[in-house]
Amino acid sequence: MEKIIEIEEGRSLNFKASAFSPIMYNRLFPGRDYMKDIEKLKDAHDSNEDHFQIPEYELFARISYLFAYQGMAPSPRQTQEQKDFLEKYPDVWDWIDSFKSFSIYKILPEIAGLWKGNEVQVSKSKNRVPAPPEK
Repeated sequence: MEKIIEIEEGRSLNFKASAFSPIMYNRLFPGRDYMKDIEKLKDAHDSNEDHFQIPEYELFARISYLFAYQGMAPSPRQTQEQKDFLEKYPDVWDWIDSFKSFSIYKILPEIAGLWKGNEVQVSKSKNRVPAPPEK
């Protein structure tokens, strides 16, 4: 699932979430668990707190960075644009610092929606197996 999100006035990015996201997250952030991190971020978002703690902001930054990175390529194969991105922003914080403003409250619902839309089953099972007869 892809979506163009305006980060700041005059600067929009294509964000992409896919089944490849957990694998790419592990490649970009060795030792991190994508599923645990996304759940922590969702829990923080769903708690309706007025502010985020630093750990949640770090999760948000990593996941935003991942989705922006994936948004540059039509497939999981790394493009030259993605290589340039990693060279220019080798660290998540370099990327975040490149923005004048980066509102977690404005962007997080969009990011969460991308992943939530990615979790929805698109097709129906074609081979329905009947339940075994009861004894």
